[in-house]
Amino acid sequence: MLSASKSRRVALYLLLNFGFVVTVCTLAAVGGAPNPRLIHLILLFALCSTSIIDLDRLNGRYALLAIFFAAYFVSFGAADLAEILKGQSSATSSAAFSTTEAVILVGGIMLALGYRMTVAIGSTTPRRSPPRDWPILSIIAVGLTMWAIGSFTTYWWHVHIVTDTTIEASNKGIASAGTWIVSANLLGQLMQPLGILLLAYAWRLQRGPFLLALVVIIVCLQVVLGFIADIKGLAMTGGILVIMTIVLVDGQIPKIWLAAAAAFVIFVFPIFQAYRTQVHGNLGMARSEVAANLGKALQLSLAAEERVNTGRDRAQTFFERASVRGSLEVIVDNTGNGVNFAYGGTLTPLLATFLPKIVWGDKPSVATGQLMNKEFHVSEIADTYISPSHLGELYWNFGWPGVVLGMAIIGSLFGFVAGRFNQADAKTVTGLLVTVLTIKQAIVGFEGAIAPQYVVLLRSLAAVGILHWLFARVPVRVHAFSSGPEKTSRPLDPSQIPGAFPNLMR
Repeated sequence: MLSASKSRRVALYLLLNFGFVVTVCTLAAVGGAPNPRLIHLILLFALCSTSIIDLDRLNGRYALLAIFFAAYFVSFGAADLAEILKGQSSATSSAAFSTTEAVILVGGIMLALGYRMTVAIGSTTPRRSPPRDWPILSIIAVGLTMWAIGSFTTYWWHVHIVTDTTIEASNKGIASAGTWIVSANLLGQLMQPLGILLLAYAWRLQRGPFLLALVVIIVCLQVVLGFIADIKGLAMTGGILVIMTIVLVDGQIPKIWLAAAAAFVIFVFPIFQAYRTQVHGNLGMARSEVAANLGKALQLSLAAEERVNTGRDRAQTFFERASVRGSLEVIVDNTGNGVNFAYGGTLTPLLATFLPKIVWGDKPSVATGQLMNKEFHVSEIADTYISPSHLGELYWNFGWPGVVLGMAIIGSLFGFVAGRFNQADAKTVTGLLVTVLTIKQAIVGFEGAIAPQYVVLLRSLAAVGILHWLFARVPVRVHAFSSGPEKTSRPLDPSQIPGAFPNLMR
């Protein structure tokens, strides 16, 4: 029998889906869109909203599933919803429900099954030893050091080594820098998000004005760095990591930070679009020139904002850029029908995850985005990168078996991380790092190619393991949470956790 709190969540799930069905059907009727993707949208929303049923805590064991499904809906449904609002339809299939939409639905179902099975198994397996956290001074010192090194190497890489966003500039810069310098820079760049997370975690523990000011400064500097590098994701990284830290550590929604993020998307995102088109595209200013004349570059971007973001040739909106449904449709329609299955060819870089080029000079490297562009004839420009999405790449490699087994494996990975490292059971900096890195690389990065995202994830997790071994010294009590109406927490039986201590970091 369902508990009172879970019954309320089931009722909320049903109410939300009823409201969604009424809304999209009304919009489709009013807009008169030809062939609106109603069945796809209704089924996808019903799937992606299932995480509400088990989401008793924002930082609990089902938080990762909720975050993934939110991103999943944006990737494969938000663009269709936007088209209905405009009275249009971008679908190429004349059927009411296409094969591509079936792949999306089955992939999401398999991920949810893998996730839930892993969490259920992990819930019955007791911990072998109590988790440990870092001393607060270690968190701050290591965080500042890693952020400083990471920020410097990121700046140096994008301004002095890879001076433009083109593939040609990237290849030229890497070749001129040499293997050792490239390896050192890439390693340094991995430190930056870890440093931001450590400092954000320290702020949530101490809640002091100094750490708050430091975190705000870092977020603002990150926006400037992303502007110079012409990488929106880099600009947004600081704010996103801080928001995720607050949600995962406190289990609360940071309204002020979310409002600031929304303001960034609405007001600053178009400026970045204008900057890329006008400053880099039309005027051809290099990143080093932008860094030396930041005020001028900003002024030019503001002047060109309205022209770039309006009209027929306007830049894409945030949700249009986030959608990868079109790429998946190309893959599903053409793989096995003019384009051969890859049979794991795009996944080979995973085999050399922990071997740098200085050790294995001929290690496999696959530019999956460019390869997709070439194989599927998406663009005549050879250097164009087409995001396949992890789901699309699984289908491209193995067809339906890849979707079923691959998505179940990814779901199991997410379920393991959520069951073992969630902050509701035990607040630790190691758990936070593992969880956020998984979100950043495997969930936010789900739109891209598999190998680059998981190579970075595995290397980053190895670094976190080393840091944990060096600094984790403070034992932390584990809590088992009930899902009843009181939402209370109780410590586990001490006999199940030898040497358990009170949470000294609360």
